[in-house]
Amino acid sequence: MITNSGRLAQCALIRSGFVRGTCCWASILASLGPALVSARSLFPDQAEPIRRQIEQRESQLQTLPVSPMNTCPWTLGYASNWHDDPLKPVTIRVIFPEPATIDLVALLPATYTDDQNQVRAFCFPLRFSIERVLPDGSVQMIANHLDQDYEAPGISPQLFPCPNPVPASGLQITVTRRAPNPTWWPTPRLVALSELFAFTGERNAALNSQVVASSSFDFPYVWSPTCLTDGFSLYSQINHKPGDPTRNFSIAQDEVCLEMDLGAIHGIDELRLWPAVPSLQHNFPPSSGAGFPLLFKVELALTADFSDATLIYEEDKISQRPGAGPLMRRVAPAKGRFVRITLKNGFHDFRRSSDYLEITLSEIELLEGGKVVSGGAPVRAPSHPTGPAQLEKLTDGFVNEGEILPLRDWLTRFHRKVALERDLAALRTGLAVAQRADEKWSKTVLFIAIGLILALVQAIWWVRMASRRRWARMRERIACDLHDEIGANVSSIAHSAEMLLETIPEPTEIQASLLGSLIEVTRVTSHETKHFIRFIESEQKDRNLAEQFSRVAAQILGPIPVQASYLNPSSFNRLDPATKWNLLLFFKEALNNIIKHAKADSVEITARTDGPHFEIIVADDGCGLDLSVKSCRHLKSRAKMLGGLLNIHSQPGAGTRIHLRFKK
Repeated sequence: MITNSGRLAQCALIRSGFVRGTCCWASILASLGPALVSARSLFPDQAEPIRRQIEQRESQLQTLPVSPMNTCPWTLGYASNWHDDPLKPVTIRVIFPEPATIDLVALLPATYTDDQNQVRAFCFPLRFSIERVLPDGSVQMIANHLDQDYEAPGISPQLFPCPNPVPASGLQITVTRRAPNPTWWPTPRLVALSELFAFTGERNAALNSQVVASSSFDFPYVWSPTCLTDGFSLYSQINHKPGDPTRNFSIAQDEVCLEMDLGAIHGIDELRLWPAVPSLQHNFPPSSGAGFPLLFKVELALTADFSDATLIYEEDKISQRPGAGPLMRRVAPAKGRFVRITLKNGFHDFRRSSDYLEITLSEIELLEGGKVVSGGAPVRAPSHPTGPAQLEKLTDGFVNEGEILPLRDWLTRFHRKVALERDLAALRTGLAVAQRADEKWSKTVLFIAIGLILALVQAIWWVRMASRRRWARMRERIACDLHDEIGANVSSIAHSAEMLLETIPEPTEIQASLLGSLIEVTRVTSHETKHFIRFIESEQKDRNLAEQFSRVAAQILGPIPVQASYLNPSSFNRLDPATKWNLLLFFKEALNNIIKHAKADSVEITARTDGPHFEIIVADDGCGLDLSVKSCRHLKSRAKMLGGLLNIHSQPGAGTRIHLRFKK
């Protein structure tokens, strides 16, 4: 048979098991977050690596030049004849003025503007080959794209390195498949190129070379084979940083002679004259090239008085309208230090009167082997003194639209820039896809997490309900045992006392009083025990603990006046049965101490809540309490069971104040 102490031990074990189980599930919930993070790490963020790549590409783009489109190009380039058979191969041969060792060929695509106002490549060949023509007439392959269509180049310069460079007398381009024509031209397929560059080191050996094509569309100074090597394209070799549109050398004359000291003897082989180009920043009318000399000649000398001057280039007449890029001319190779440039017949500015004469230039470049040797050289105009600031601008390396860049370096960096922009466009598309995938996965993880949490909450609820049922069954058995044993024993004592009283023929007054008191005490004890058991075994929150306190106080204190204050009693009613049990026993112990030791005339009881804490105060006006008495140890023991803080304040003749504060 299990005793009542055994029942109470079992009940305590069940309750502690329930607490441990609840803590276990709480720890599982607490670890759910890191577990989900670990699960998420199995599927890494797909968008973050792409963002890093985009940042790298954007950082690299910041270091590359910005090349604006020329508003007024000199020429457009080469195009095949639109009346030809579109399936017929096209051969383009470039003949160098003298053999050159070529290490890089660059083709700049022709362009057009589509319906969305986007500049696109125009009829760049789909299948073609590039060969170098050796001095003996044989050819060697440089680039072979005859077997499959060439990838759409966009507007980027297409670079073709030449392995094992050897002297060549020219280049040959063979096109076996023309590109579809996207414009109004009346032909389904065309071949078009803006410019061809053939580099030997820094020098463009193809400049002003003769071009012979098996098919060509000839429209003077716009489309023709010679436009393929004239140095003109839709882009200028500058890093676009718009400046003062008036930062040019300008003189209101029909002719001017400029003298330049290179500082050392150089072998000049190329000349570049940069026209004045109004900046797009100010949306000027199309007045590019206003004042550009249509006639000019260049002389080179070893002496400052030009007594040994040699004519290295003379332009009899520039028939076309000057454009936005530089005029590039190959000159007869010669050596000298001093340069004399005579400029005549400036291109008329339509915005001025017909009799207004002006010569204007933005920059003069003299090159040796592809490198500018005139940079920073002093310039003077002996016959027409002009402010030195205007003359210095002719060799400072800048034009209206920005800084002039070396031609080969500009083409290479332009190609890199377009490739990076193409990569960026693809990466941004991939980023959008990756972000959608990450968002979808995040939603999946969220739904999984919610499902797990709901499953855990349900499991905790089932465990809690099972524990509550076990706890309720145990309480019922304990209450039943207490009722049966104590009730039976107390009833037996009362019945025995009544029989004992009846067996005494003439009980004395003392015997009758004692037996009567015994019978009354047993009946009261039986009644109170039943009431107390019913209160403890119930989990109903509507069981009013304040009423229990009042009843116990009236029972124990009897006639002693009591002032009771029960604030927010519903909070006490929500306490679990074990806490109610210990709190009620603590309260009874405090009142019993008043009866036994205090000799009080009045008692004050306060029960209240302070946030998550519960407080109960029992104060009397008695003679005080010896804090060493055994009853204080009982109070401390009960306070410890409640996990609370006990404070007992007592002074002789000043009463006692017992304050218990605990957290649910």
